[in-house]
Amino acid sequence: MYRPPLPELALLSIRRTLGVSLVLYAFYLGLHYLSGYPFLTPTDVVTVLALVFAGTWLGIGFSLVAPLPEERGLPRVVRTILLTVPALGIGVALQIFLKGARSDMALYAIFALAAWLGSTFVREEGSDESHGGTLRV
Repeated sequence: MYRPPLPELALLSIRRTLGVSLVLYAFYLGLHYLSGYPFLTPTDVVTVLALVFAGTWLGIGFSLVAPLPEERGLPRVVRTILLTVPALGIGVALQIFLKGARSDMALYAIFALAAWLGSTFVREEGSDESHGGTLRV
């Protein structure tokens, strides 16, 4: 199993969190100007950032138990399903806790997306393919 050292893993998770959050902010900003979606409040910005960070670390924790398989195909699909179903459930619970049953943001999908993207840092050993976005210093 290939796992980056902890300081590098922390830096990768922060970088992934900021990148995914910026894409989501651009998406919501585009929705605001194109369809009149309400502008993000500072609370919404912090909530999205925190959910992406928590989802990324859920994905990292999951990948420590079940690293990304070397071969493509069914093992990766099964692993993705085993991660996505609980991540969506936790995301729904967090959305209800943070925003109530009716919300205009898909916080559960943001959390699950971040968990899926965060689960790519730890891989099975064996191939010489790039190791999921590790930093080359």
